[in-house]
Amino acid sequence: MSVWVVVANYGDTRVTRRAVAAILSSTVRPETVLVIDNQGDLPAFSEEGVEVVRPGSNLGFGGACVLGIRRALAGGAGWVWFVNNDAEPERSCLGELLAAGAAEPRAGILSPVIVHSGGTGFWYAGGDLARRSLQVTHRARPARETPHDVSFVTGCAWLVRREFIEECGPLDASLFMYFEDVDWSLRAQAAGWRTLLVPAARVVHDVEFAHGRRVFSPLAVYFMTRNRLLLARRWGSAPCALGTALSWGSRQVLKCRSVSAAKTCTAAVGVGLWHGLIGQRGPAPETLARRLR
Repeated sequence: MSVWVVVANYGDTRVTRRAVAAILSSTVRPETVLVIDNQGDLPAFSEEGVEVVRPGSNLGFGGACVLGIRRALAGGAGWVWFVNNDAEPERSCLGELLAAGAAEPRAGILSPVIVHSGGTGFWYAGGDLARRSLQVTHRARPARETPHDVSFVTGCAWLVRREFIEECGPLDASLFMYFEDVDWSLRAQAAGWRTLLVPAARVVHDVEFAHGRRVFSPLAVYFMTRNRLLLARRWGSAPCALGTALSWGSRQVLKCRSVSAAKTCTAAVGVGLWHGLIGQRGPAPETLARRLR
């Protein structure tokens, strides 16, 4: 079955080009690499099999992936591999994921382990999900060295089976970015599909940290706060999710290095809470987006 890859471009185009180069160096070469250019400034690739799709506006991560899904399935893809533009798969990664998928027909979503770009250990070695609060945690090491079930698959470099998408639907584009992976993991499990970690498959991921803790932009804080509450309506407990969102948001404010940054982050948390409670979806309103940039 053919593999199509979807990469959402936003930010430093050099990073995206490195990701595509790593994908093309795979021991199992995908049929097509679709780069969804949300930013609109990515030059065309000279490599065969790489197509840049320019939607004309920023669709967000979810929207870009949905556009890629539609094109991939229409093109006959049996698998769709979503790779973040700041992730670089090792050469054997895709082959290991496909082998694990072939061995388990009910594996709907498969993830590699993800290591820090500095070589300082795992960023994701399996994930756990608290159902009521929708709090996710990344494991520090795989539970074992063979493919095994995890309750949460991060959206960094997941391989997804065509039949799962056809049964459970694409990513929720209305979330715009963040928590699409939580929703898809839960949809898969509710429909009887397995969500697997494949420890033999590895990806290097460039994630910003400060004092050993991950740092999010104010806009990311807004979406993560809002989307947790949106998904709690279907999957969790609204009161538990609200408490967790407040606690998580407070920790993001404490990471800020200046009073000005703390005020912006506080605004991101506050508006995210409000929009989550009233059910607002889609991209952030432009006035808010400008304030949080």
